[in-house]
Amino acid sequence: METYETVKEVPEAPAPKKKRGAWKAVVAAVLIAGVAGSTTVSVFNLVTLKSYIAKVEKEKNPETTEDYVKIAENYEIKPTTNISDAYISGDTSKLSDKEKETLDLAKSALKEMKIKDDMSDFDKEKAVYDWMTSSLQQDQGALTVIPNTQEDCDNPYGVLKYHNAVCVGYATTFRMFMQMMGIDCMVEHNTDKYHSWDLVKLDGDWYITDIYSDAGTGNYAHFNLTDNMFGQEQQWDHDYFPAADSLKYNMAYRNKKTVDTVYDLAKALREAMDEKLGCVMVGFKQDIKDEDAQIATAIASSIDNILMSQTYENMPYSVGSYNWVKDPDNGKYLFNVAIGQYNTTNGSEGLTEKQQEKVDKLVQKAFDGLKPVDSNGMGMTGEKEKIGEGNETVTEKDSSGSGE
Repeated sequence: METYETVKEVPEAPAPKKKRGAWKAVVAAVLIAGVAGSTTVSVFNLVTLKSYIAKVEKEKNPETTEDYVKIAENYEIKPTTNISDAYISGDTSKLSDKEKETLDLAKSALKEMKIKDDMSDFDKEKAVYDWMTSSLQQDQGALTVIPNTQEDCDNPYGVLKYHNAVCVGYATTFRMFMQMMGIDCMVEHNTDKYHSWDLVKLDGDWYITDIYSDAGTGNYAHFNLTDNMFGQEQQWDHDYFPAADSLKYNMAYRNKKTVDTVYDLAKALREAMDEKLGCVMVGFKQDIKDEDAQIATAIASSIDNILMSQTYENMPYSVGSYNWVKDPDNGKYLFNVAIGQYNTTNGSEGLTEKQQEKVDKLVQKAFDGLKPVDSNGMGMTGEKEKIGEGNETVTEKDSSGSGE
């Protein structure tokens, strides 16, 4: 009891200074005191030391939060509930002029998305995803406003007005749309704080959606993923953010095709491309072993090489990422494939037919005369061109003729 009372009466140690490396000095002092002092002092110093180290570690790695987090040291995740609440209530009296303009831009965007009250939460989310991945590629702002776009690239105002955004801008804008429609949504960020994305709740389950990573493709490669799927790309605080473990509303899973063996994979992927699917999961009736997994990977790689080596009419596809996913219904493996571009718009958006025709002619004229070359450097005439010394072009006949 005497020892306990002595420890209890010792005055609280002064708050440590936030100085880099200061904990080392404290550790040394405590250890020296522990050796020279009594058992009572040693017990106190041990408690103080543990407490101090815990505090230092907490300062180095602060608790995870959703908002007011700096991403890439420049862009901050900020809440937009004041805007979504104003949309739901109809009361904009507490909004600033900038927030009111953001709300007006968001309302116009929702009209373009053709969101209807009788749509399911999934259909509403998909409409927002489709619009953001296709319509926000082009900066439609006038030249006079371009210098200002960088300032707001991390918030809905800049995203919707200037169509210029970093990942934080996409994530907070998507969350704002979800909250405007009464759908639970969070902005999640990785451990190293250089990237952010969204968590959206549908029918009681959470899903990961990364609009930024799909901007310009719109193929649903990062639409409603599970933790296991997205965990192959990013790391984050799983203790703070809710788990995403359902595939019900994952687009690739909804496009699922089932074949007999891995050798039927090529045919399944061709069908998916013909159906203009942005992504697909292929299931197999056979049990997948290591050798089968290697065969599937080789098939996907071979398809990608073929599509990349030649342009095919009405086939603007390529095999993007692919990986293995477990089917939650039966525990079997699914081959998950993202298929090139899907619902994107191109740089001709907004041009009249005559304007586009003029652009095509100008481009054709400017690049007229270029000779197509195959992968071996052989021209269509069978000649192989190479650069000689200086600026001279040396033409080398192929094996069917003699060199000059």
